[in-house]
Amino acid sequence: MQVAADAESRGVVLLSTQDETLDGRTLQVDDREVVNFGSCSYLGLEHDPSILAGIVDAARRFGSQFSSSRAYMSIGQYDELEALLDEIFERPTIACASTTLGHVSALPVLVGDDDAIVLDQQVHHSVQTAAQLLKARGVPVHIVRHNRMDRLEALVRELENKHERVWYLADGVYSMYGDAAPVDELVEMLDRHRRMWLYIDDAHGMSWAGEHGRGYVRSRIEHHPRMVLAASLNKAFAAAGGVLVFPDQALRDRVRRCGPTLIFSGPIQPPMLGAAIASARLHLSDGHAQAQAELRALVEHTNRRIAELGLPQVEANETPLFFIPTGLPRLVYELIKRVMGDGCYLNSAVFPAVPMKQGGIRFTIHRGLRTADIDFMLERLAHHYWQVLAEEGSGLDQVRRAFRMTGLVVSQVAEPSPEPPLPLRAPGLRLRHAASIHELDPAWWDACFEGRGAMTHSALAMMEQVFRGADDPEQRAEPGYVWVEDEQGRVVLATMYAVSLIKEDMFARTQVSERIEQIRREGDPHYLVAKAVVLGTPLSVGEHLMIDRSHPRWGEALSQLVDHLQAVKQRAGASQILLRDFPMGDDEAMRARMLELGFFEYQLPDMMTIDHMGWADREQYLASLGGKYRYNLRKEAIAFEDRFEMDTSKELSESEVEQCYALYRAVHARSLRLNVFPLPLELFRAMLRHPEYDVIRLFLREEASDGPRRPVAVLVSHRGREQYTALLVGLDDSTLYTHKTYKQVLFRCVERARALGCTRMNLAFTADLEKKKLGARPQPTCAYVQLDDDYAAVVMEAC
Repeated sequence: MQVAADAESRGVVLLSTQDETLDGRTLQVDDREVVNFGSCSYLGLEHDPSILAGIVDAARRFGSQFSSSRAYMSIGQYDELEALLDEIFERPTIACASTTLGHVSALPVLVGDDDAIVLDQQVHHSVQTAAQLLKARGVPVHIVRHNRMDRLEALVRELENKHERVWYLADGVYSMYGDAAPVDELVEMLDRHRRMWLYIDDAHGMSWAGEHGRGYVRSRIEHHPRMVLAASLNKAFAAAGGVLVFPDQALRDRVRRCGPTLIFSGPIQPPMLGAAIASARLHLSDGHAQAQAELRALVEHTNRRIAELGLPQVEANETPLFFIPTGLPRLVYELIKRVMGDGCYLNSAVFPAVPMKQGGIRFTIHRGLRTADIDFMLERLAHHYWQVLAEEGSGLDQVRRAFRMTGLVVSQVAEPSPEPPLPLRAPGLRLRHAASIHELDPAWWDACFEGRGAMTHSALAMMEQVFRGADDPEQRAEPGYVWVEDEQGRVVLATMYAVSLIKEDMFARTQVSERIEQIRREGDPHYLVAKAVVLGTPLSVGEHLMIDRSHPRWGEALSQLVDHLQAVKQRAGASQILLRDFPMGDDEAMRARMLELGFFEYQLPDMMTIDHMGWADREQYLASLGGKYRYNLRKEAIAFEDRFEMDTSKELSESEVEQCYALYRAVHARSLRLNVFPLPLELFRAMLRHPEYDVIRLFLREEASDGPRRPVAVLVSHRGREQYTALLVGLDDSTLYTHKTYKQVLFRCVERARALGCTRMNLAFTADLEKKKLGARPQPTCAYVQLDDDYAAVVMEAC
């Protein structure tokens, strides 16, 4: 939504033509004629006289529609069309109202409850949508990295021992990068694995490739006995609908009789069936090969000119769909805007269709174009391409590095010499950084972060020592400190970050994390674990970025911070940057700036805070609550108060520290709403020694006084001058419900904070309802995230 709105505001998407008539070559957009490099009608058949005649004839004979579900009655045109499609593909076919509806009909029938599905990471969203229907039925859905046949085969080997069939769902030609599936390797794999089936969507390969236009996939291989093919009757076919192609009649009939959208959805209407029939006849005619040859010549010319002009590609191949790798969305939009100003319309391929930093210029070649059009567009694109990259401080090395993160290889080309340097500007902002908090003046740092929880110099010094020295890699974090000053030494921005391993499902739905944790337990402990650069420490919550929004150059300071974090990420071998715990929805300028810098806004759980704690005693506190919450607090916390003893002493023996830690680990083990690695035991020891941390332990009064006492709850918080921040809780499962221990320790925490003179509380994330009963209010919170790779996101969406 954020990226789409930004693109619309820049005038590069959601456009409309102004033409009275269309000629297949140019469009009138925003009162300007542009050559159309965005058409997927690759063969330019939409103006073919025979297709137009077929539309008119069908409309006159059958009207504008035939309104009946195909389960009851199909207009006879369907029989004629499917007979022609059978001839084109030399296999049984079904014509569908669209390719998407074809997927929704075929996959629920083809895939059994004992089967498994494997999706290519970049398979078209329509296929992914259909797979979600099967997931809801309980069919396991897996994701494999794009075109990684080695990983696919390993997964097939694993799954074929557990499932009746393993379906691999892929595209023939991928719609963003224009690269193709390695169909020859897939056939070899099908022959090696008898339980493997292939479902492949060749929507972008239809018509321009293969005998009679049967598509890219069938131009490379015969129709395998365990392959189902889907293709489009739009795009190069120049009609409407889609087609499913089956290896045998029995499978075809099964889908025809039981496919959901073939029973309940509407049909292709008579005029467009007339177009499809005419187009099918055209495909079967002698002239179709000539149309394919003309397009092939244009594609070859385009590849040759791209190489001559020194433009990079992800993959130079025979498809008419091209992609020029560029980077962040704002670079792509600027390029499109400039080339459109020169009179050529191109498409953008940007997040979320591709990873944030792997956007690019997407354009298509079709028979409506002339070689002169292609030459002009590519010359203007080459002119602007290097200019835009240089203006943004980017270049080919940065582009290649961004795409290499996901295994895509950008071609090496000769980068033009840079333009002469611009005249020196006035002194700008200066970014400074430190590897340790001990390099910074405590008074200066604490003044910057006053009232921001556990971001004090002393607290960070303690955490730096603990996390740097942790034995387990999952508990280790490498901190860094950054600030930006203007020419007068005024601090515009300051923050700290940590480089650490994170679980990529940290904020995922609980059921998603449950499945991912099962995979980790079954032998892959680092499944969907990534190294990340994250604001704050693994313990801190709240505002980690101090930024002076009154400074006129705050946006520039933010850009310098991001550049620094990018460099840190690259050196550390990390794959994402997570800027966290920002108020959500009340700072559109910040949101827009972060989007320009390549970060999308990600909603976190609400931060629960109590902002006004002016009450002097319990009665005033209770009076500040609503009647319902006041009643609940009396019933579920105060009524149980005499069952507990509270101890806030911090002089604990080692065994007592370990008891507290065990309670924390018990809560951590079952808390998937915020799925993070456990914190180290040494952190508990350090917090108990530190004067800024407060510890509440609850014991049951009913335990024998002469025996060793064991706490049933522990809560560790950071205590500032005005703010009290709850950080860690530990609970004994045996008393959690019988004694309402969690509610009790939260209640004691609020009263403890006020007794210490604090006027604000941060109760962190989760358990919203219980915290609301104490007077906390939810504060919508977000993170700004930049991922080098969207693989984990695709996997979690499929879970």
